[in-house]
Amino acid sequence: MNDNEIIELYNARSEKAIDETDRKYGDKCRRTAYNILRNMQDSEECANDTYMRLWSIIPPQKPHPLYAFIMRIVR
Repeated sequence: MNDNEIIELYNARSEKAIDETDRKYGDKCRRTAYNILRNMQDSEECANDTYMRLWSIIPPQKPHPLYAFIMRIVR
C-alpha cells in the first residue's frame, strides 16, 4: 500500500491505517527506536506510541513524505 492510501485510511479513521503503517514501516520504527534506546521492549512501546500519535494528528496534518514524518515522531 502506498503512503497516500495509508494517509487516506487515517483520514477515514480506519484502524487498518495503523496495521498498514506497521506493515510498511514497523521494522524501521523499531530499529530506529532501538538504536536510540537500546532496549527491545522500549522500542516496541515507542513504535506503538508513534502509531497513536499519528492517529491523533492525521487529520488535520497531511504529512509528505510519510516516512520522514514517522521517523521524526519516533525520534
